[in-house]
Amino acid sequence: MKSISFSTVNEAIMYIKTKENKGFILFSSDDKVIELSKEASENVVLCSTAGEYTSNGYKSGIVTGIEYEFNDAKAVEITYPPIKSIEKLKKEYHEIENNKNAFILLLCDGLTGSEESIITTLYFVRDDFKIIGGSAGDDLKFKETYVYIGNKRVHSVALFFNTKNKTHIVKENIYEPSGKRLLITEADTIDRVVKTFNNKPATTEYARILGIRETELQNYFFNNPLGKIYNNDIYIASPMKVNEDKSITFYSQLLSNTFVEVLQPIDPVEKVKDTISNFPFKPNFILAINCVLRSLKFQQENIWSKIDNEILNLCSNTTGFICYGEQFYKVHANQTMVMLLME
Repeated sequence: MKSISFSTVNEAIMYIKTKENKGFILFSSDDKVIELSKEASENVVLCSTAGEYTSNGYKSGIVTGIEYEFNDAKAVEITYPPIKSIEKLKKEYHEIENNKNAFILLLCDGLTGSEESIITTLYFVRDDFKIIGGSAGDDLKFKETYVYIGNKRVHSVALFFNTKNKTHIVKENIYEPSGKRLLITEADTIDRVVKTFNNKPATTEYARILGIRETELQNYFFNNPLGKIYNNDIYIASPMKVNEDKSITFYSQLLSNTFVEVLQPIDPVEKVKDTISNFPFKPNFILAINCVLRSLKFQQENIWSKIDNEILNLCSNTTGFICYGEQFYKVHANQTMVMLLME
């Protein structure tokens, strides 16, 4: 796999037209993705973003992506609802399920809240089979995100990669448990709304456990998201907004009668150093998918360049995008970085 990036849409179009035997996944802003789709053939998958990641680090407003051997992957359209696509998804999975280096790359619509439905549709996939992905963005407009296979707009896409190279996927959180827990006692899972914690209004109890005034709660969402416990690991659920009835809408689903950890931030630069030190091999290619909330934090703290240095000093053949949510194996999460490593 090869990282590619272009300053303009025209540069990207001219490049991909010279390599019709290659496959491409391109990431860019919503307006540029629409423009690219007018010239894209079936060997190109497009996904809109809230920022791009390149061999020169974090960028905004360019075109970046992956070039690969076209026969190494099959792109399958995921319709809405996703269950309508199950037979095609099953067929392509069974083609690659016995390859320990194979993986599925999901590029999901970022605004319909359907990521959990997509993952549930993949119930037939082994729990240890590599699934990695990101939800499309639209540069914080929160109006419409775009995914294309060639010039066909699709709801979401699954790319089934049947590679011979050694692969590994990684999840990184820059938050840790604060030692405080909440019990979700009433939730609307489909709409991602928590109504009560500990049998009290969600905002009241969330503020109490943080030791702040309820009217200030929304200001603490960024640094004190909640952690879902799954297979002895923490997956972040980011609060989106406080509602008039004192419920809270989240960016991922939370279930009634489950405990969640109240999280607190740690040093992102030290954490990425730790993440890299635990890679099982030195990668020759990295796909890095970062949540938009991480990116905003890095911009506010002016540390993107420090994060870039750690990753790119290890592997300059790196690409990726800033997304509205992350998929890692069979879980959808927020405020996370997921990485695909390839030897």
